[in-house]
Amino acid sequence: MNDRIVTVFGGTGFLGRRVVRHLRKHGFAVRIASRHPDRCHPLFGHDDPQLRPVQADVRDERSVANALAGAYAVVNAVSLYVEHGHETFHSVHVESAERLAVLAFRAGVKRFAHVSGIGADPSSLSLYIRKRGEGELAVRAAFADALFIRPAVMFGPDDAFLTTILKLLDQLPIYPMFGRGRMRLQPVYVEDVAEAIATALQLRITSISGATCTTQPLSGRIGRGAWTLREARSAWESPLVFIRTLRLRR
Repeated sequence: MNDRIVTVFGGTGFLGRRVVRHLRKHGFAVRIASRHPDRCHPLFGHDDPQLRPVQADVRDERSVANALAGAYAVVNAVSLYVEHGHETFHSVHVESAERLAVLAFRAGVKRFAHVSGIGADPSSLSLYIRKRGEGELAVRAAFADALFIRPAVMFGPDDAFLTTILKLLDQLPIYPMFGRGRMRLQPVYVEDVAEAIATALQLRITSISGATCTTQPLSGRIGRGAWTLREARSAWESPLVFIRTLRLRR
């Protein structure tokens, strides 16, 4: 087994592609497991022999097993935010997560990093949060030493959060402030999450949650500021100022 190979499922996604790049900076060889491996070359180029796209569908055991063969570590960055058709929160965050963990353990993988979500709770009234919690339980049962990453909403270029808000603020004369503007949000920069995952795979860290983590070296990589929409509104007048403020408010 090559102890430097990491297979990243969801490696072409918003977080996954950044995890791939940070793993390479840490010296890992990376397999980018995706249903659409043809998307890898436009994202990562053709010049790095330590990056290898592989076709894999988390619903298909054989393709998953092939992607896992000989790997030292696995990152599950597959996620779903809107249910459609057969792709449900249960099928992706519970069944597929469990499948990856079971097959990874069976293949002799040493480290399993599972990207969940902040507040994951199997008893939550929210279906999304509940399935995130159930997924963690399923992964833990299959791979006892799994690393769990529970980021808050992530922002960065091409995100589905900050970019959308800024566009709406630019287009609408009035913007609704959910939670009466008092609901606290703690966005985290996607590159910080990716770097934390790559670093955690080199250290024996077992959990990264929201704005905290279990060892000092990572604490500076995760933002500690929590804002309400009212507090952030003045910064929204300048997108660059807002992004920079979120990035630096630690």
